[in-house]
Amino acid sequence: MAPCMCFSFMKPVMIFLLICVFATCCITSSFFAIILFLVFIIIPIVFRYSPSLQRGMIFLNYVRMPSSVNYSHPEMYGIRGTRNFHIKTNDNMTLGVWHVLPRNLLEKYEDDNSTYEQLLSHGEPIVIYMHGNSGTRANEHRVQLYHVLQDINCHVIAVDYRSYADSTDVEVSELGVVTDAMEMFRWVHKRANGTPIFGWGHSLGTGIGAHAYSLLEKEGLYPNGLILEAPFTKMSDEIREYPLTKIHRLLPWFEFFIIEPVEKNNIIFDTETNLMNTKMPILILHARDDIVIPYQLGEKLYKHLLETRKNVNTELVLYDKHFKYGHKHICKDKELGNRTRKFINESINNSPQ
Repeated sequence: MAPCMCFSFMKPVMIFLLICVFATCCITSSFFAIILFLVFIIIPIVFRYSPSLQRGMIFLNYVRMPSSVNYSHPEMYGIRGTRNFHIKTNDNMTLGVWHVLPRNLLEKYEDDNSTYEQLLSHGEPIVIYMHGNSGTRANEHRVQLYHVLQDINCHVIAVDYRSYADSTDVEVSELGVVTDAMEMFRWVHKRANGTPIFGWGHSLGTGIGAHAYSLLEKEGLYPNGLILEAPFTKMSDEIREYPLTKIHRLLPWFEFFIIEPVEKNNIIFDTETNLMNTKMPILILHARDDIVIPYQLGEKLYKHLLETRKNVNTELVLYDKHFKYGHKHICKDKELGNRTRKFINESINNSPQ
């Protein structure tokens, strides 16, 4: 009788356990179903019909890292010979700027901010730095690049576009940031008195620089060269390759919900088209382990420029994965200074102007 009694006792327990397992499975299934519904249905719909969300995710201008920056004291971030100032654009925007002196001018002029603007015509090449999305001109990897350029005796002009850092806080757009890059070039050009001026764009800054400098050429203002660090061909291509869109790319509605609305929101950054037929020398730098903007996009842009720009210097440098430079640490390349100086010198020597 004992075994029978034991079985009789275990039977309701087993039934209860089965019910619990079934309920857990249902809850888990429901949870995953809700997650899938949110990820593949709700988020794409919200993205398509929210231009402000599209701008925010692409420009990331609200991401301030470091969160608190004393722009008036660049020396706090390890940069010698740097002046903080602001310029006013024609459409009444205020842009925050750092001017980093070349190393050969530090000993004599470092402590005299009143001479910095005049020194732009001293003869050392000027590099206007256009940063990527998120952060400010004070970000660590950007400061590291300023050091590299300072050490090869270049002026560095690092500008924060409207809606970034201490610049005017307005709704961000491609037209707005491109306008700022053009205004910064004009401001420098007016004071350079023939000193060579180069642009350096990183990530989103490559799209900004390419668009701005192509328009400047049409105005008859010719930059001496443009350096593109981790560029893409056009924004739609970058969105398709971006890691966070991988789970959406196979869906039949990906183009409709993700790509089309961004283009309708006038966020194009078509670097391929913008740089076609331009006259300025171009140097492309890209790391093979860049997962944010895959190096294949930089390589594709390079090939496109070779086909569409005749008798103009276009160079490509790809960094192997073992360097681990990723998306934003090409500044750690020990040969970057020499490589940059060589490009600058050759561009100046071969300039028709």
